[in-house]
Amino acid sequence: MIQTSRSTVSLLFRLIAVSAVVIGLVFFVGWAYAYHYFAHFDVGLMALQLPAVTFLGFAFWAFQAAWWLLIPYALGALALAIYEPRLRIALRRVRAERPWSLLQLGAVVALAAFLLAWWIAGLGATRFFERQQADRFRDLPRVSVWPVALPEDEALRALYAELPTGVYRVLLEDRERLFLIEPPPDGQPARVAVIELPWREVRSVRVSP
Repeated sequence: MIQTSRSTVSLLFRLIAVSAVVIGLVFFVGWAYAYHYFAHFDVGLMALQLPAVTFLGFAFWAFQAAWWLLIPYALGALALAIYEPRLRIALRRVRAERPWSLLQLGAVVALAAFLLAWWIAGLGATRFFERQQADRFRDLPRVSVWPVALPEDEALRALYAELPTGVYRVLLEDRERLFLIEPPPDGQPARVAVIELPWREVRSVRVSP
């Protein structure tokens, strides 16, 4: 009875550990995807202050772009299921002779998985941005913004005067700010300037496809 209880606790601990690593990897993929994507606009994630749940959506985009990676993972899981009895004997032998080897191997595998996730997220975000750039960001909604008042600064005054013309598109928005971009003409560099506009300075907004 005691042995069974210990086995159950050990199995539960392993399931919790594996689940924590998988959940952490998913959030890491979403964070890395957002980091690489907004880096093309020279905007850091600290400035955006995205909620943690947003990274799940970015992770979905990353996995959707690299769905083919599920094939080796599925084949690996199938191989583990088939050869599990033999592996169990080998793992018991290694655990008895070299108890630290399994921990070292697990750390290396986890590090490799996170490095692979970083590369996949960066590749997916870059390709998505390049498609948007080629299409002049037509997938982002066009917006016309009427500010509450024009600023005294001449440069800002000229910028605010363009806001109602509908040349800007919405990159991101939250409860306090609106992030806008103006798609560059064809043939221009990929870097796109981002305008951060507080909602308190906005009187009305019209969004169109």
